[in-house]
Amino acid sequence: MADYLNLKGFDNVFSSTLNNELQDNVVEFLDWALLEKGNYQNVTRGELSPDNRDYSKLRPIFNEVYPSGKAWEAFRQNWIWQSGVGYSPAPIVGTNKAIPGISGVYVNNAYYPSSTTGIYAHKVDYFHGRVLFNNPIPTGSTVQVEYSYKYINIIYANSLPWLREIQYRTQEVPASFLTSNKGEFALPAEMRVQLPAIAVEVVPRRKFRGYQLGGGQFVETDILFHCLAEDEFTRNKLVDIISLQNDKTIYMFNSNTLANNNAFPLDYMGSPVSGALRYPDLVSLYYRNAVDFKNASVQGMDMINTNFYAGIVRLTVESIEPSI
Repeated sequence: MADYLNLKGFDNVFSSTLNNELQDNVVEFLDWALLEKGNYQNVTRGELSPDNRDYSKLRPIFNEVYPSGKAWEAFRQNWIWQSGVGYSPAPIVGTNKAIPGISGVYVNNAYYPSSTTGIYAHKVDYFHGRVLFNNPIPTGSTVQVEYSYKYINIIYANSLPWLREIQYRTQEVPASFLTSNKGEFALPAEMRVQLPAIAVEVVPRRKFRGYQLGGGQFVETDILFHCLAEDEFTRNKLVDIISLQNDKTIYMFNSNTLANNNAFPLDYMGSPVSGALRYPDLVSLYYRNAVDFKNASVQGMDMINTNFYAGIVRLTVESIEPSI
């Protein structure tokens, strides 16, 4: 097609374009890089809270989405499935690369590995911190899991609309956790946001400048990082973590190539596929380009209420786009 008839900068209207590429990559980078800085808590079987409640115990979910006894959730969401984290002690994940993540579950003190078949066959929804049995089991069962959950949650800003509820004090197991249809756990996991969290938002500010003779441009896009915590100390830490990445360079993977090769790490249920690729694998196998963080600025530090503190960091992300 003659160039004067062609739109530039993307292949087709179904392709992932720069805004979404930036947001996806920043979320995945922070999610992985924070793991390398120890952003998780390990939960061992039978580990008790100061109130003598079992951190490892799951509760059955009672809602219209799942048959009774099919889905069981923990008190914390966002479990770790990635292996190879360099921080010590390492997250609790199994060694079976065909089924990445936790190694199995305990039901009434009997252990069932992830490869189990039959009545206790199961998958894991890592986003929402729950085990999904292929067949419902009795709701009076005792289900326990050894797992690691992410302490700081890296989420998309569109995960914070008005219909979601901020969930406080999620480092401990509340009394309401094992009581069905009462308290904040009566809401589905999809409607709860657990703190601390950093919500990533691409905002409507973009600048261009020439890259080289013959084509290509530097593209500068602003991203906001909403730093949310239950106390001032943690909020300040989140603001520092993000703003100190000024002049940082990261690598991006190409979501379009990833999609064309059907290589997304997680399936529609939030469960890792066989041989799931971590962020370092994605940028190695499906490299797109490098981008630079610059012009970091803190836009606000507020106390919303006595249990909710927020801060905003703005970063400019500079990318070289040779096709425009």
